[in-house]
Amino acid sequence: MTRFHFPPLAVLLCAAAGVAQLPPVSISIDPALEPKPALRYELLPTARERVSGNAALHYAKAALARPTVDKARVPEEEKKLAAWDDAPLDKLPVADVKAHLKEYAGTLRELEHGTRCQTCEWDAAPTSGPVALDQTIAAQPVYRDLARLLLLRAKVELAERRYDAAVASIRTGLQFGKHVGEGPTLIQLLVGYAITNTFLKRAEELIACPGSPNLYWALAALPRPLIDPRPGLDGEDLLNESFLPGLAELRKGPVANDKALDAAEAAVKLLTAATGDNSLMALGGRVAISGHAALHHESAKKELTARGRDANTVKAMPAVQAVYLNAFEAYRELADDHRKWFLTPLPEAFDGLAKASARVKKAQKDREGETLFQTFLLVLPAVEKLHHAGARTERRLAALRALEAVRVHAANAAELPKALADIKKVPVPADPLTDRPFAFVVTPDGFTLRSPESDSVPKALGLSFEVKVRK
Repeated sequence: MTRFHFPPLAVLLCAAAGVAQLPPVSISIDPALEPKPALRYELLPTARERVSGNAALHYAKAALARPTVDKARVPEEEKKLAAWDDAPLDKLPVADVKAHLKEYAGTLRELEHGTRCQTCEWDAAPTSGPVALDQTIAAQPVYRDLARLLLLRAKVELAERRYDAAVASIRTGLQFGKHVGEGPTLIQLLVGYAITNTFLKRAEELIACPGSPNLYWALAALPRPLIDPRPGLDGEDLLNESFLPGLAELRKGPVANDKALDAAEAAVKLLTAATGDNSLMALGGRVAISGHAALHHESAKKELTARGRDANTVKAMPAVQAVYLNAFEAYRELADDHRKWFLTPLPEAFDGLAKASARVKKAQKDREGETLFQTFLLVLPAVEKLHHAGARTERRLAALRALEAVRVHAANAAELPKALADIKKVPVPADPLTDRPFAFVVTPDGFTLRSPESDSVPKALGLSFEVKVRK
C-alpha cells in the first residue's frame, strides 16, 4: 500500500516556492573582451557533445554511486559542507574539499554523462498518481545533494582560477537543473529553478574573479525561458486527474448511483491521504458523501448546465455524480486560470496571476461548505509563487548578460559607459519582466545595475548589483 510519508505536493510548493527579496549583490569585476570565437564558452552542452541515452538513468546511477555515510556523522558532515559553501574563495580549504570530492568521482562522472544525453525520461509516470507523487518528492533531496557536489567542484576550480574547468562544471549544473525542471511535475520544476539559480550564482562568482573570461555570448545563447514549464504543467494535470478514479467515465454521461459513490469515495480517500486533510467526508465515508451530494445537488445541476452540458443529461445523473463533476469542473476552471498565465510572456502575466490567486481565495471562502470542491482545491499548488521563481531566474540571466555587456564596453573603450544605451559592441538585454531597460548608474568606483520597478511585478523579485571595477 502506498504510504504518503512526505508533505503533500500543494503544501510543499507553498512552503518552498516562497520568493523573498534578495539583498544587493556586491562584486568586483575586470573589463573583459568578448571571447573568440564568440561561442568558445557555452552554458549548456552543445549538439556535438550529445550522446545517445536517457539522462535520468545516469542520475539514478550517480545517486547510487555515493559512498555510504554513517548516520551518526551526518550532522558533522552537514556542518562541514555548510562551512565550505559559505567560505569565500580565498578562504576555501581547497585540499580538504578536493579530498572529499575524490570520494564522489563516480557520482560526478555519472552526473556529467547524464547531462550529455539526448533525452531525459523520468520513470515515475504522472498517471500512476500516488506512486508518482511519493517517488517524485522522495527524489528531490537526492537532486539537491548531486547539485551540491558539482557546485563544490566549481568552487574549487574558481579558487584555483581554472576558469575553463569552472565553466564546464557550471554548464553541467545548468543542464542538470534544466533536466530536473522539465520533469513531469511542478515539484520538479521548482527544484529545477532552485538548481539553476545556484549555478547562475556560481557564474556570477566567476564573472567577479580576476581575469575571468567574458560570458556574454554564453548567456545570450541560452534558451528563453531556460526551463520550459510546459512539461511540469502538463504532467501535473495528469497527476491531479489520476487522484480522481472513475472521472473519465462519469464525464461521459449518467451512471448508476453506486458507481458514482465508488468513484467519489476513492477520490476522497486518495486526495485526503495525499494532502493530509482529514475532513469529515473522509471520516464519514459513503454516508457523508451521499449527504453532501444531497445538500449541493441543485446548485451543481445549475452550474453544470450553465457550463454547456445538456440539461436532460444532467438531470439524469445521480446527485453524487453531478456534485463530483461540478466540483472537478469548478476546480479545473481555477487551475486553468493560473496555468494560462504561466504560458504568457512575463510582462503580461503578473497582474493576471495575482487576480487568479485572488479568485482562488474567494472561491475558498464563497464555497466553504462544498467539502468535495475544497478537497479538490487542495491539489492546486502555489502556482503564482512558482511562476515568480521562474521569473527571477530569467531576470537574473538578463542582468548577468547586461553586466557582461558593460565589461565588453569597458574593455574596448577603456572606460565605463555613461548609460547602457552607450554600449554598441553587443546588444544590452531589457529586463524580461517589464520589457524596460535595467537601471544603470555610474559611481566613483564602478556602477550599480538594478531591475526597473513596476506596479505589477512583486518587489520581492527585485534584483540589484553594486559593482566595483578593478583598475
